[in-house]
Amino acid sequence: MTRTFELQAPPERAYRRKGLFALELLDPVTLERVSDGIKVTGDGLKGVPRVNSGGLFVWLDEDASALKGVAIDPKQSFDAMQLTPADLTLPPSPSPVTTIEMLPRVDYPLPPGITAARGTLNEDAGSPATAVPGALINLRWLDDDGVTWHEGRPVSRTNAAGDFLAILRLSPADLPHLDPAGRLTVRVHVTRGSDQRQSLDLKFPQGRVADPSTLSGLIAAWNDLQP
Repeated sequence: MTRTFELQAPPERAYRRKGLFALELLDPVTLERVSDGIKVTGDGLKGVPRVNSGGLFVWLDEDASALKGVAIDPKQSFDAMQLTPADLTLPPSPSPVTTIEMLPRVDYPLPPGITAARGTLNEDAGSPATAVPGALINLRWLDDDGVTWHEGRPVSRTNAAGDFLAILRLSPADLPHLDPAGRLTVRVHVTRGSDQRQSLDLKFPQGRVADPSTLSGLIAAWNDLQP
């Protein structure tokens, strides 16, 4: 969920003169920078970050060794996140900027043409259902060679009810396997602590949003998922 970001243009004078480190937050679908409605705080730091003209959250002159973590609190569309100092690029790095892809919530406003799935993760198939909250979800997709599986982006997280929105972001260079009906072959991949499991193969309509009404496999039971 993080990647190193190198500045392509000279930073603002204030950042160059007194900057400590910066955080770049990206919309997981458009990969555009986001900052509106998002509160970011650094635990252990005295100051609060300001958003510069480029959309980066920037902390100014302060002792970085006091930092205990960074909290990201979006008011809508994205999940809250907690970052540790190990997740961040900090001084004395020559480019102390960390890029984070946000986690889409179930209410993320999907634009047209996006391949995605809305589903629910429960402990088992019993009734009443026991939801699995806080699990990380992504879609694995089958390559055009019919053999190779790729880890899809972005990653999302189940909410308190076990509901999730899994989005598949493909680049122009990606060549997924398509069946005669033009459907992708995907697996719902779940990370729960140190344990990882996945669903059986699912057929997704490309450029559309699947849900349990069209694909029963999107109501998943943790105990039925495969290693």
